[in-house]
Amino acid sequence: MRNNVKRVFSLLLAAALVFSLSLTAFAAEETPLLTLSCETGKVIQDSEVIVSVNAAAADVVADGKLVFTYDSAVLSFEGAQEGAAWPENADVSLQVNGAKLGTVIVAFAGAEAAAAGSVLNLYFTAVAEGQSTVSLSPEDSYITGAGGYTLEGEAQVEVWCPASQFIDVKLSAFYHKGIDYVVSQGYMIGISQELFAPDAVMNRGMLVTVLYRMAGAPQVSGDMPFTDVAQGRYYYNAILWASQNGIAKGMTTELFAPNAAVTREQMVTFFARFARFKGISTDAEGDLMDFTDAGQVSPYAVKSMTWAVKTGLIQGMTETTLEPKGNSTRGQVATVIDRFATLILN
Repeated sequence: MRNNVKRVFSLLLAAALVFSLSLTAFAAEETPLLTLSCETGKVIQDSEVIVSVNAAAADVVADGKLVFTYDSAVLSFEGAQEGAAWPENADVSLQVNGAKLGTVIVAFAGAEAAAAGSVLNLYFTAVAEGQSTVSLSPEDSYITGAGGYTLEGEAQVEVWCPASQFIDVKLSAFYHKGIDYVVSQGYMIGISQELFAPDAVMNRGMLVTVLYRMAGAPQVSGDMPFTDVAQGRYYYNAILWASQNGIAKGMTTELFAPNAAVTREQMVTFFARFARFKGISTDAEGDLMDFTDAGQVSPYAVKSMTWAVKTGLIQGMTETTLEPKGNSTRGQVATVIDRFATLILN
């Protein structure tokens, strides 16, 4: 009887051990080796989208082939390069094939295995409003020596069009991209939930407020030097900040004229001063002699206008005219802000 009990106990123990080992093997088989991530999951049209392919374990990823799928109506594939998880000075060979729309094939081989972290970065451009899932295809992918790890993962990307919420914004107009940018960043808002007023004239108080938001809306204190800027108005802190930092001056020593239209030469002067505030040089060689109305640029604005033209921040109203005294519209300013972020800050 005692021997039978021992025998039964031994059988139960062996069965438990086998069951435990099978559970461990099952768990290992279900452990994903790679994950996909996108820091900017919600982007605007024409933005760069970077999808990182990350290794969850060190010393496993060395060579293999990965196949990714995506929605080509929403994203356009631009290229791929190795990530930061490879050892320093590692010799990594990449072969990328993105010729077939909606599919990217990356074959790679590294002299040493990568650490845990980003092993590949996939670069896309957001081309149209919509949602796309960038997915790793487990059936077509492999990594040598991956063992029981699974190869699967996905990242969600949403492309949105902030300008589409406004019924007065023509999506085919030059200002579309700029409005997308300024609204997505919170630098400009509509004059109502449905109206952006892209053709309305921008005033001085509005533009200084935009620059103030671009600076992060810092805390301000001190006395307001202008008698026509009342405390409690939306532009009060912005004008005080701009005055204290040399970004905007008054029309006189006592009057700022916040509701006056901002001219094109005033606009570029504000942006040039803001660039210097950000530590960016605004020196520019050349002149404005390609424009027949260059002589109409006020002396204070000549250097700023030259810098703005040479950097591409603004273009002529025609091929031969600048119209420096012309008023700036909200759509034009949105476009300049987008260019400033792309051409100057970057």
